[in-house]
Amino acid sequence: MATASSQLRAQHVDLLRYVGRQVRDSALSEDIVQEAYLRLLTFEAKPGSNVTNAPALLRRISLNLVRDYFRRARHMPFVELSDKLPCLQPTIEEQIARRQLIDLVAGILKSMPPLRREVFVRRRVRGESAGEVAE
Repeated sequence: MATASSQLRAQHVDLLRYVGRQVRDSALSEDIVQEAYLRLLTFEAKPGSNVTNAPALLRRISLNLVRDYFRRARHMPFVELSDKLPCLQPTIEEQIARRQLIDLVAGILKSMPPLRREVFVRRRVRGESAGEVAE
């Protein structure tokens, strides 16, 4: 008679094949089988639960997980990853150059007399007209 661990191992391999035929992705198959075992153990840990046919329950849990996966996949947009897709974020070099420019402008603004600084900020930063600044 085979031991419980060898039965469990054989059952695990059979379940992987079963799920693998459904999803055709070995990593996803592993994840689904692992989740199925976790759900089975969680169910068995509840008081008053009695599992008489664990392999059948594992298959049913796995099948439900596969269905849930495909149901979710229909609603999620699929984007192929590619190195050719441009990144909209500035590069590190651009971020450093921008930070240095900000520091340079801030230093120049601090060295200006207060009235000139106020006129500069109101005209260049806030976009006020010369007449508005003069008032």
